[in-house]
Amino acid sequence: MQIILDGKIKTDRSVVALGMFDGVHIGHRVLLERGAALARQHGVPLVVSTFREHPLQVIAPDKCPPQLTTFEERAKLMEALGVDVLYAMPFDAETMNMPPEDYVGHLVRQFHPTDVVCGYNHTFGRKGEGKPNLLAFLGAALGFATSIVPKITLGGKEVSSTAIRSLLAQGDVSQARELLGHPYVLDASVTENGWKICENGKQTVPHGTYRTICVCGGKRLPATIRVGDALVCRLPETMQQAHFELLAKV
Repeated sequence: MQIILDGKIKTDRSVVALGMFDGVHIGHRVLLERGAALARQHGVPLVVSTFREHPLQVIAPDKCPPQLTTFEERAKLMEALGVDVLYAMPFDAETMNMPPEDYVGHLVRQFHPTDVVCGYNHTFGRKGEGKPNLLAFLGAALGFATSIVPKITLGGKEVSSTAIRSLLAQGDVSQARELLGHPYVLDASVTENGWKICENGKQTVPHGTYRTICVCGGKRLPATIRVGDALVCRLPETMQQAHFELLAKV
């Protein structure tokens, strides 16, 4: 998968999927799988157009939610789902103030899409003025089809990054894992005071004991950890960094 961070890319034809994709949860997977199917149908690459950091970090940092995945985690999950190009637009003042019509024009010039795929509640352009119906209208004029993915639910509840953050904040990592479609991951490293969870802008979980899969040194090992002011876990002394896939709160 090709990762573009500087905006310098053009494709002859493509399918473009739009969204932030924080968590790459099961709703996002439906969207990306639809994009991948369309890309195979047309024999073109699947491009994800997103941002490296959440736009609220620029617009209103105090309102920016904690994230479910780092950019690197998002990239790995997307590659596994068949994404060919991950295009992370720089979000700056120019992007923030771009009229939605100009934003779509930018995508057309860059990627010449046969199809654009987005969620039913996707917004784009200045102040989120662009909505899926505008995207469909512009697509009809500019030569691409628009595929809008409806609300995805599980057990009668909408699957969303907001819902998953709420579950994690309550310590319900099992239900969060169901909505994500994969375990939530905590990164940790050894400091002079012992193991500590990395501060990388991700959603925290309450103090307590968790069953996990520890990914370290190229191995996957079952491990029980205790999250508190410090992280208590039993790992070989040679380990300095680890990823903990949270399975359940004990």
